[in-house]
Amino acid sequence: MSYIIAFVSFSESGKDFPVQCFRTDLRAGDEVVVRRTDGKLRIATISQLQYLNWECNGRIECRRAEASLDETGNINPPKGSPLHVGISTLDAFTKSLKASGWLPIKSRQKMYRAVFAFVNKSSISYIFTRKNGIDIQVIPKVNGNPVKPYSYYEGSLGDGRVVRHSLAHTRFNLLEGVLRFANSFQNNEEHLDRYFVPQGSRDKRTVELKQKAKERKASKNEMLDIYDACSDGSGGPAYLGDGVWIGSGGSLHDWGR
Repeated sequence: MSYIIAFVSFSESGKDFPVQCFRTDLRAGDEVVVRRTDGKLRIATISQLQYLNWECNGRIECRRAEASLDETGNINPPKGSPLHVGISTLDAFTKSLKASGWLPIKSRQKMYRAVFAFVNKSSISYIFTRKNGIDIQVIPKVNGNPVKPYSYYEGSLGDGRVVRHSLAHTRFNLLEGVLRFANSFQNNEEHLDRYFVPQGSRDKRTVELKQKAKERKASKNEMLDIYDACSDGSGGPAYLGDGVWIGSGGSLHDWGR
């Protein structure tokens, strides 16, 4: 799973292919080394970058300039590739939270991969990471500091102020955005409204994929209309002519006369 998805093109093809990207310093037009699904390394150019949180088989190993070529022309990525740069993964995000003083705690809900808490002068905040999103909660502080490292979260997301963000289709790096919230909360900022506007979408499809799905649905509905017009009402296949039959689901079959 990769939060950042790079659409890349290879020299022999004008088509864009989505691949995993684990760095925040790349831009459209950059040349990179991509490890394809078959394991082969190829030079590619980034066409665009999107926050989609997709599961792709290919991935960016490094910039083209960071790799070397051996005497036979084989591409050699640097040691430790794929290179990770910046807050590009949930793992990098949680490490940064922990390093800044947020306490790791546990959740009894399996949907949460990690939970962190921090107590400032007036409130307690919890940050929950999910496979496809991040939730934030702020509740008033009561009687000192009730949060202990690796203790269980005993609250309810129905309490206090809560926002649920989705990773897909955010317009900015949500991981960096939530870290900005964490810093603001630690500094006891009073006005946090900007962090409680839900970001992203649970639907991971791009505009192009949504359009293709719409076209497939329209095509299927058209075939169902044809079936209804030709069927005898029994629910069985209907004969169209020239040995072609149409099933009740709109599928075509060459079964002969």
